[in-house]
Amino acid sequence: MNPPNEVFEPLSAAPRFDAGQGNKDKATHGSIEAVLETAGFRKDQIRAIYFGNWLRDYSQLLDPKIVRATTMPKRFPDVLSREALTRIVDVLAVREFPDLMKTDRPGFTVTPQRLGVYRPSEHIDNPRVINPQPANPRERDADFEDWVHPDDPLLQVDASTSMKRYIQRSVDVMSAELDKAVQAGPESTDGLRALGSALHILEDFFAHSNFVELSLIKLGHTNVLPWTSEADCKHRLPLVTGMFGGSDIIASLAAPLGRILFSTENRPFEAIKAGERYERDQIILILLGEHPNEQLLQAYEAFLTTRDQWASLPFSEQVERFYAFIGTPGRIAGNAIGTAMQGLTTWLGNSVDDFQTALGDDPNTSGSTDPSHSQLAKDHAEHPLHSLAARLAERAVLQVGQAIRGQWHNKADVVPAAQVAARFFAHPMDTDWQDALVRNWAGHNPERVRHAAAKSDLDRTHKQLRNSARNGLQNFNQDSSSFLKTFYESTSLSDLWNRITGK
Repeated sequence: MNPPNEVFEPLSAAPRFDAGQGNKDKATHGSIEAVLETAGFRKDQIRAIYFGNWLRDYSQLLDPKIVRATTMPKRFPDVLSREALTRIVDVLAVREFPDLMKTDRPGFTVTPQRLGVYRPSEHIDNPRVINPQPANPRERDADFEDWVHPDDPLLQVDASTSMKRYIQRSVDVMSAELDKAVQAGPESTDGLRALGSALHILEDFFAHSNFVELSLIKLGHTNVLPWTSEADCKHRLPLVTGMFGGSDIIASLAAPLGRILFSTENRPFEAIKAGERYERDQIILILLGEHPNEQLLQAYEAFLTTRDQWASLPFSEQVERFYAFIGTPGRIAGNAIGTAMQGLTTWLGNSVDDFQTALGDDPNTSGSTDPSHSQLAKDHAEHPLHSLAARLAERAVLQVGQAIRGQWHNKADVVPAAQVAARFFAHPMDTDWQDALVRNWAGHNPERVRHAAAKSDLDRTHKQLRNSARNGLQNFNQDSSSFLKTFYESTSLSDLWNRITGK
């Protein structure tokens, strides 16, 4: 079976299906979608599409175990409200998409409806839950999906397709988003965002399933590990995806938050304006607003009010020295900011609990068809099959993009984009569109194929990926401590503040 409108021209080797723009060494959702320019999309349209994809990545932050229901009392840092998490993502979006925010800030504001919550079906993740906490995720927020327990039929392998049954849920979600994009048209912000959301699922199919491994096995590379045991199905080795554990998204969140909160840059006096709330201000206000002790928020708001008053004073040596101190917002409100920083570190740490995964299990030999996300995912450039997964994703994105444009322009012979995309969700034994690309890649990358067959090599890669979250949190904690130390141990700055306030 070949998807319609197959394109055979060489595709760039955009080798992390992370959020981001990527480079020659790693592929991201952003770099993969750059191929849409080949299909005739404008660069501003591609950016708007990627915004929808980026939102889907960050919706993983809103996991049931760390979201506070509106009926629950404030308990930061144990849990955060959906509103607070959404506002934090909006601050990150302003930094990631300054071009879009400048042209249409309301259209690209991150809202709860646009961001959503973590739903396995929107990421083609295996929804199996081992330790369901809380007992009912919908009590935290009605938008969460119900837990899928180990005995649920969704987790079974369909004998006729040799694929896990839950995969069809993701196909349905993707198809609905593509239909929205078609109906909205090429100039609709909402439509382009829906297209990005759909493409996120399509791209994740190649990074988060064993499609690539099974494709190599099909072509004779039988030593490649399939990351599943055999099942009672047509093709013996089923197509499966991994169980998401949270480590990747938390690790990626620590870095941008660290750049915002711990920047050593001192803004010049002219850059500080009365009433201006910089990124750090916004994050700290959001976090303190989640703390049950309202005095902490009031203290930081009082600090910002004082800063606003000083911003209107004449330029003088005293004011210049004062702004050299407070130019990085928040360095005065030591108790409040310390609580926010340390609480955020605790919250990030709590969020890395891989309660949905069984990291010690080896699905290649255990009889299991439920690998973990870290065992199977090829998002990261460190994985030997990363670049192959990226090439396949590019090919699929290009064809869906061509179909979308065909529908927008009412071409009579175009196959609907939803049908084009859905056809990629098939066991490699039932499709051949990928064969030439996989064969060519394997011929040029024999060492990577060898690594994909070596359990010890892959275990080492998986361990590195799991440790990336811990390393990110460790760096975040170190930067936080260093930042707070600057305040607490700087006698000259403390004396300056005391003189200014008359204390």
